[in-house]
Amino acid sequence: MSNTSYDVNVKDHVVVPRYVMSLFTVEEFYQFWPQIEEMLDTVPHTWRHWTKDEIYSAVTAGKMQAWGIGPPQTVIMVLLTSVNVFPALRTLTVLWAAGTLEDEMLPLILATFADYAKLNSCSEVEIRGRPGWSPKLKPFGYRHDASIWTCPVPVARMN
Repeated sequence: MSNTSYDVNVKDHVVVPRYVMSLFTVEEFYQFWPQIEEMLDTVPHTWRHWTKDEIYSAVTAGKMQAWGIGPPQTVIMVLLTSVNVFPALRTLTVLWAAGTLEDEMLPLILATFADYAKLNSCSEVEIRGRPGWSPKLKPFGYRHDASIWTCPVPVARMN
């Protein structure tokens, strides 16, 4: 089974993919890692729960998935997902994304994730991100469940 999805236009009875979305193989991930690492370095506040070493290890061990999307033969956006298992359900969680998101890519991204979630017996797809995702995702049936506010714990010394 292919790990690639296509968003197609039919022009003069010829199928022409507008966008291609692929789940990277480990070999492809190794190939793209320098560019992904560069993207991570550009926005460190968006992946503060992990280290780059942990992301690298999780993807190569199959605990996290790395996806690429763009016009054929091009990756313009990278997404990281994981399948999370809870006592009552399994969830495909989109943990991080960076690159160029074109609105026309959303149907392909969301359909690909829905199919991947089904293949992994997930009950839902969860996308973690900034509130700006709400207007883009609402037309596809996604709802904003929660926002998360955080505050660092002050460093305290105990004598």
